[in-house]
Amino acid sequence: PNRTFNVGFFARVAPEKGLHVLVESYVHLRRETDFSGSTLHVAGYLAHEHRSYLRRIERRMKKAGLAGEFRYHGELDRTQKIDYLRSLDLLSVPSTYDEPKGISLLEAMAAGAVVVEPRRGAFPEIIERTGGGILVEPDDAASLADGIYGLWKAPERLRDLRRRGAEGVRAHCSASQMAARAVDVYRAIARAAVHA
Repeated sequence: PNRTFNVGFFARVAPEKGLHVLVESYVHLRRETDFSGSTLHVAGYLAHEHRSYLRRIERRMKKAGLAGEFRYHGELDRTQKIDYLRSLDLLSVPSTYDEPKGISLLEAMAAGAVVVEPRRGAFPEIIERTGGGILVEPDDAASLADGIYGLWKAPERLRDLRRRGAEGVRAHCSASQMAARAVDVYRAIARAAVHA
């Protein structure tokens, strides 16, 4: 690829969100493969108690000779978040626990980024429903690296997943879709209560 390939992370900067897993994957890709022309972008809230965690991440990138390819954007407002997500080729938040939500994945796919996530928590259902990403093994930097590398090497597949994700989010996960599903759930509860 001629232009920069932007790998992104968008979540709280905290160990349980798995930024260190993504960084190990990135370092592996840059040092052990022909993966190049890339930058690792990170955005999200950083609590005081996690500043040393971010410093360790930055030191790891510097030690690998990749400090110039790492950028922490801080906490973003809505407009900045949309611009940030639109700038990404792919997003990965390799959480180290079973994430129950995954709103950032929906936002990323709606903005045109492909997601690469561990097969755990809400991620498999979100990716299956939208079609906008791939699943990798949990807590496994090598599996994550393989997933990222495969998409980098196949720009046509990346484009297809990007299109499918944006369409899938609009078709299945819009505010009106979620409201309609909530109404269906309340109706079912009301019917059950009447017949109880």
